[in-house]
Amino acid sequence: MTKILATRPVLPSLDVKVSLKFWEEAFGCKTWLYEDGKFGGVQRDGFEFYYFFTDRKEVCEWTSCRIDVEDVDGFHAMAKAAGCVHPNGDIDTKPWGYREFAVLDPFGVLATFGADLERN
Repeated sequence: MTKILATRPVLPSLDVKVSLKFWEEAFGCKTWLYEDGKFGGVQRDGFEFYYFFTDRKEVCEWTSCRIDVEDVDGFHAMAKAAGCVHPNGDIDTKPWGYREFAVLDPFGVLATFGADLERN
């Protein structure tokens, strides 16, 4: 049987070093930087994604990703402490049984953290 093993989004950033630092400080992620600061990666607990440099702010603001987690309330507490919870994306349980909240990185990329309550 063929099987997808992982996905690794590639997200835009106006300053890759700043974006990586955000994930290190807010969520304790491991990060690395390549290509004279124009490309880097973020990793924690089996999830991984990358940033590439762009000079177009609107590209950042039009980009989003979802991150499924085990302890969504624990991640929400980390995001609150870091001051990065989206003003319209505080934690909430949706009618379809998904508990989630949203954060914005320094350049407007939206990341939604969530947990399927029926699976957890």
